[in-house]
Formats: sequence, structure tokens, C-alpha cells
Amino acid sequence: MGSETVGRPVPLGAALLALAVPVGLGAEEPIQVNPNRPTFATPASTTQIGVAELEYGLQDTLPRDGGSVAFTPFLLKLGLTKRFELRIGGGGLLREAPSGALAATGFGDVTVGGQVTYLRDGPAGIDQAVQVTVKIPTASSSEGLGTGHADETLMVILSRDAGAYHADVNVLVTWLGQGGDRTETQPAATLSVSRTLNAQWSMTGEVYWIGAAAGTEALVSNLWCVGYKVSSRLVLDAGVDVGLSHAAQRISFFAGLTYGLGRFRRPA
Repeated sequence: MGSETVGRPVPLGAALLALAVPVGLGAEEPIQVNPNRPTFATPASTTQIGVAELEYGLQDTLPRDGGSVAFTPFLLKLGLTKRFELRIGGGGLLREAPSGALAATGFGDVTVGGQVTYLRDGPAGIDQAVQVTVKIPTASSSEGLGTGHADETLMVILSRDAGAYHADVNVLVTWLGQGGDRTETQPAATLSVSRTLNAQWSMTGEVYWIGAAAGTEALVSNLWCVGYKVSSRLVLDAGVDVGLSHAAQRISFFAGLTYGLGRFRRPA
């Protein structure tokens, strides 16, 4: 009986199916998005390897001196390796309507950069990452939508999970282009804490500081938002950003989404 079983030929189609089904099921893990928006802070974790992830939103800011600034921020993240992502973002469509002046509408600046997580679960369970970003001055400076100069930003990121809580600390410095080879340094820092309420809902609070530079005063602001996880690859968010210092905006309203577009490369 045993010898007959060993010698019996197996149909080629059945053999391929037996091999392909378990491998396919095991290798294809579901896309899990890693939202950066809507906060000013950024987590140390990066996008899944081989996954393209899009963040898109709508924001309306009301300055203290009147008028409004509305724009559509976006960020495309590509997980090139397990610890490195390519980032392409910008302000999207921008409309500035100063109090007592004509409104200007156009496309904002574009940013290109990368983030690498160089340490996971380090001392005290803290993940550590570094991000480098370059602003390409695509916005019209003649319309007042941009400075017309390139900027460079270096950011150090610390993140930690503690049960239902997640905290991010960012420390960054931006070299603001001033024309020619001249630059001006602008520091900034953020502290963000999120709490998962249940399988779908979460809440985030954040305080951030941007230092004085290029004729502007330092500002302090805080934002609060709620997130709703529709699925592992789609998260919605909405909230408010309330200025705490005189130089900060009076209030901003925002809403948006983070969506896993799909895989551009299968992990090995």
C-alpha cells in the first residue's frame, strides 16, 4: 500500500496549487498605513516596505490679523526598505486672502526628502529616526505664496509606545534660503501624544514651537484631533489647531486621510 502511494504520479496543476496557495497566503501581509498627518510631529516608524502611502487634507487657517489661508497639504511616502522611506509632499493648492488685500491662488512649494529609522526599541523602548527634507520653491513668490528660495530641514525623531498611548518628540532645524548662498537658521520642536480609544477611534494632542527667523516671531501652538480607522489601509482625521502665542494663528480647522495606495514592489 505504501509503495503504491509513493509511486503514484501527482497532476502538475495540483502540485503547483499546493505550493502556491500556502506561500501566497503567508507572504502577502495586509497593508497597514502609518499616518503622519494631521499633526506637526512625525513618528519614527516608516512606511511598509514596497508600499505607496498617500496623505491628503484640507486646512483653513485664520490669522490673528484677519483674512484666511487655505491649502490642501499632501504627502506621498514610499517604503523603499524596512527602515527607509522616500517622502514627496507640499502645500498643494494654496489660497491666501489677507485682510484688506486681494486674494492670491496657486500651487504651493514641493518638498522632497527621506527618513531612516536607525534604532528600534532602543533605551527605554524608544524608536529613533532622522529625516532630511529639501523644499523646492515652486510657489509663486510674486503672488506672495512662497519665498522663492529653497530650504533644508534636518529632524531627529523619538517615538515610544506605552499600552494604548503613543508619544512622538521631534527636534528640528531648518536652513531658510535668503538668496545667493545666504541662509538663516530656524529651530523647532514638537511633543505629540496619541491614545487609542478602541479598534476604530483614537485621539491626539500636540504642542509645538517654531523659533523666530527671517523677520518672524517665535510661536507656540497646540492642536487636537480625532482619528477614525476605516480599515488597515484607510484612516480619516479631523481637528483644530489653536495658537497659544501672539505670533501664532488664531485657529486652524483641518480634515484629511491617510490611504495605502498599493504595492509597487513585493517584499522578498
